[in-house]
Amino acid sequence: MTYAAILQSATQLLSRTGLDGFNTNAIAERAGTSIGTLYQYFPNKEAVMLELIHRQKRDMLANIYEAMRDASGRTLDEAVRLLIQGRVKHLRGDPPIAWVITQQEQSLPIPHVRADHLAQGSQVFMRGLSYWGPTVQDVDPLQLSRTIPALVRGVIEHWTDGSQRGLDVAEREAVDCVLGYLDRQQRR
Repeated sequence: MTYAAILQSATQLLSRTGLDGFNTNAIAERAGTSIGTLYQYFPNKEAVMLELIHRQKRDMLANIYEAMRDASGRTLDEAVRLLIQGRVKHLRGDPPIAWVITQQEQSLPIPHVRADHLAQGSQVFMRGLSYWGPTVQDVDPLQLSRTIPALVRGVIEHWTDGSQRGLDVAEREAVDCVLGYLDRQQRR
């Protein structure tokens, strides 16, 4: 219970103060626990943020899995659109907080975490390729599974600015990039 309360308080604190007020003392106070108890779970504020990053990525993967189920039997355009919508769904719940967490993922010295999340996205994408059948059959699946998640991530990170409008643009641009890339690969 305390672990969940700390994370909930950290999220609420981010919402209220942004990174300026994000520190272990403020998190513990908001959670109604002592700083010592917080330190039993998290050695510093970066560890709290890292867990928020992991939670955001778990939500993202769950949304992508759901979108993959919905994409089954659809055209390539529809499937890509659904998958991209699934990819950004977790950002739409509270765009300013999602944006702060995404920025922290980019700025913290955690390249192994970023690489792991990208690898997870690649694995999910490999599973999704089976839904598209002959549309992508002549394209190297390993190449697709590594390039497309990286492409989508780059577009979304570039356009995500904490606003719904930024997410709308990111979604449209990511869909266009993926469809354009797939079209180009098929013509080679």
